[in-house]
Amino acid sequence: MEEIISFLAASMSSGAIGHYVSKGLKKIDSELPSLLQNEPDTKKLHDIIRFKAVEDEIKQLALDFNYSPSISNTSTNNVVNFSGGTNSGVVANNVEIKTSSKNVKVEAPQGSIASSLQHKNYTKYLIDRYHEFKKSELGAGSMNYAIFYNSIKRKFGAKWDMVPLSRFEELSVYLQKRIDDTVLGRNKKAKNSKSYSSFEEYLQKHLP
Repeated sequence: MEEIISFLAASMSSGAIGHYVSKGLKKIDSELPSLLQNEPDTKKLHDIIRFKAVEDEIKQLALDFNYSPSISNTSTNNVVNFSGGTNSGVVANNVEIKTSSKNVKVEAPQGSIASSLQHKNYTKYLIDRYHEFKKSELGAGSMNYAIFYNSIKRKFGAKWDMVPLSRFEELSVYLQKRIDDTVLGRNKKAKNSKSYSSFEEYLQKHLP
């Protein structure tokens, strides 16, 4: 996983490759392109991605671009070779990327929030909303995204998307209260301004 992250971070600054990689990351999580560009510690990035519970999506993105990581001990081990779709290129790094047609699909456990796309998307929307409000309070440089994911895990005994669907309403209320308790959330509340959409409003807005 760390090899994939290293490649993604390096390739984002490489012309057309960077455009498509950035676009793919943004679809998974709007914060990922910025995190990869601004966080030099690959291990820390791995931890953030793990706590965001998007490891499978990151790996699938790699497969979608038809590459798989492997460490090379040859004299060319400072080059990353990228080939996938209609794009190709080379990025300086310590990882050699080779083409692969392998497909991996991870099924979400039945009865978990991850098993329902609507519930999963709304939960992630609230988490992202909290991070957005907290970032305006602390500044991007002081943000530690893993803290909030850990607090959810402590409260509910599982990663946010592994929380049972039966506790979805409880989790939603918890996330909404955390948003309301931020400085921006309190300011909006004082002005009778909404900080987030309800589940019903979210579905009306995003369902076709």
